[in-house]
Amino acid sequence: MSFHLLREAIRARIRAVCLIAFSLPLLTGPLFTAGVSDAAKPPNLLKSKAKQSREARVERYERTLKNHLASDPWPLVDLEISLDRWKDTAGLIEGMDRAGVALGAVTATSEEAIEKAVERYPGRLIPLTTSATPKDWMKDSGAYLSSIKRQLGGGAFGVGRVTWRPESSEKAQMTQAGEALGAIIRLATQMRSFLVLDMPPDDNGLELLERRLRAAPEARVVWTQAGRILNLNPLPGYGHGLLRALSLRHPRLSFTLTQDPPAPADSLAPRKNHLYDPGGAFSREWRALLEARVGHFTAGNDSPKTSPAIYAGRTLHFRQNVLANISPPARKLIAYQNAWRFLTNQNWKP
Repeated sequence: MSFHLLREAIRARIRAVCLIAFSLPLLTGPLFTAGVSDAAKPPNLLKSKAKQSREARVERYERTLKNHLASDPWPLVDLEISLDRWKDTAGLIEGMDRAGVALGAVTATSEEAIEKAVERYPGRLIPLTTSATPKDWMKDSGAYLSSIKRQLGGGAFGVGRVTWRPESSEKAQMTQAGEALGAIIRLATQMRSFLVLDMPPDDNGLELLERRLRAAPEARVVWTQAGRILNLNPLPGYGHGLLRALSLRHPRLSFTLTQDPPAPADSLAPRKNHLYDPGGAFSREWRALLEARVGHFTAGNDSPKTSPAIYAGRTLHFRQNVLANISPPARKLIAYQNAWRFLTNQNWKP
């Protein structure tokens, strides 16, 4: 073969190889890239669907609240409903109807129980994450954090009630509790959510909580049952004076007000609900606190016994003896507007 023919043969072979190299991606590209593209879509789609679902729920809750406002100037939003205490969700709704409670934020030890209740009453019940005992959030904190992160990402509106009894904790447990509580607070803050904390008055517990709040100034925590003091040891420290100071030190710390009824006028036992003076009248000191620091308080019916009548009775007493004795603007904020802000990250727009 002459040199000229050999050169032409080499050129022809190079052109053929280049043609194959250029054509292969065109022919096979859709087969390979389709799988990669589809794999990339689900997280974004899921995130978008979760956002759309949340927005739709907020719109539904807004309609519910406006419907109640048409006949009730201050319907309540209850931030402390545990489904574990109710045998039938229908009984809860009956109690809410009788007491003028428009919306209830619900938690339970079972995620399935929350889902079923919210699915049954989508316009009345707002899902929080599952509730947690110290065994859940302290001893198995990694699994618990993963669970509430998934639930918040899936549509829960807040971190459901975390129960802690620091008075029964040893020093090593306090250290562990501080680390675990700090992790929960940081996660809730990162996800623009809030934590419901069930902790009775306790000096060590409060010190630990304040340290965690100072470390995360943007954190939003709702400490439950302000005014309820079951043990004489914390008296008189955990009254209105301390809560005023806490609200000044921690602008995003809030409180639900206890709905425990006052002790009978002739009772010789120490008071357990300090929203009322001896004899049962609403405390002037607490009224002054609520008016001055009204953005830090909301409602929560944490009754140990549950029936429509008990739930309604406690809430109606709270409405008639606490809310009715403060100014109309403060009344609306404590009844529903503050809770609306916690749950939706939006101010209520009349």
